[in-house]
Amino acid sequence: MRVCGCGISAQEVRLAVVQLNDEGKVEMLRPKTTRIELEDDTSEADLRSFMASLHEFARENQIETFAIKTRAKKGRMAGGAVSFKIETLIQLVEGSHTRFVNPVALSHFAKKEVEEYPEKLPVYLKNAFLAGAYAVAKS
Repeated sequence: MRVCGCGISAQEVRLAVVQLNDEGKVEMLRPKTTRIELEDDTSEADLRSFMASLHEFARENQIETFAIKTRAKKGRMAGGAVSFKIETLIQLVEGSHTRFVNPVALSHFAKKEVEEYPEKLPVYLKNAFLAGAYAVAKS
């Protein structure tokens, strides 16, 4: 099963594709696309373009599930309106499911079950990798 962990930040989604290898360990794949940006969230054309990019990414990388770290809806640490639009568009990708990962569960998983991160993992993909690894390991 291939899972795409998603890190949503400002106007972009950061994508990390993971799967279990033959030994049952989480491995990160290296797709050519690791970010998709939503240029203007008030433009219907930009929303459709973003959605088309997500569909293309899911098809090219055979994504079965998207895993998104759950974000606060209100309060000081709340996600912005644009990030929730991005989250919704991810949920609408045909042919894949979306799974939300609790930040506390993700933190425990990172401390107890992630022995090492993939070599040369860009810092901006760390949360996306963790979300994907959690989803594939707990499926």
